[in-house]
Amino acid sequence: MKKVILMTCAVAMFATAQAKPLDNAKLSMNKNNIKVWTYQNSQNPVFLYKAETIYDTPLEKAVGLILDVDHAVQWVPYMGSVKVLSRDDKKGEFLLYMVLDFPFPLKDRDLVVQGKMVKDAQGVISIKNKAIDKGYAKNPDYVRLTHYEGDWSFQKLANNKVKVSTYGYANPEGSIPLTFVNMFVQQQPYQMLQKMKLELAQRSSIPALPEALR
Repeated sequence: MKKVILMTCAVAMFATAQAKPLDNAKLSMNKNNIKVWTYQNSQNPVFLYKAETIYDTPLEKAVGLILDVDHAVQWVPYMGSVKVLSRDDKKGEFLLYMVLDFPFPLKDRDLVVQGKMVKDAQGVISIKNKAIDKGYAKNPDYVRLTHYEGDWSFQKLANNKVKVSTYGYANPEGSIPLTFVNMFVQQQPYQMLQKMKLELAQRSSIPALPEALR
């Protein structure tokens, strides 16, 4: 089996994770069968978000794409590199190190992410992630992110239909204008889910999922 990894840090980059939008959520985008909500809480001025869509593909195929570390840098926006530090497929636990390639003149970011994969009694697969401030030495070339949480959710609707949701929050650290960050939050989830759709269309095989998700 290929290495597995959570791609939520880059694809859910600027967004504390919520199971659904709060009451004050705003539907910021609704096109091409993709919806993006943004909302704020009193603790942080940076937008939180939830994005969701439905793909005509098996659940396992959608999950497998997110877990495919070897291919991630080719389609996940801002993914510079990623490294699995530890993984337990039976427990569904992992630790990874990621470098996020930000556009000039912004300094690149890096982070260490602790993750957990679970499958509930209804067959819904969830992948939960949070940044931790240990596990990998800091590099002066990057700004280390330490406040990040993000989730994926995959719900099977039919044999070849799956509802995919992603939501989260991250403090980007450093000197980035808040207006830029919040604009990014509204655009990034939409772009990511669009790219995901294209990638799924190019894949014919259905991968075997980690033991924790079977």
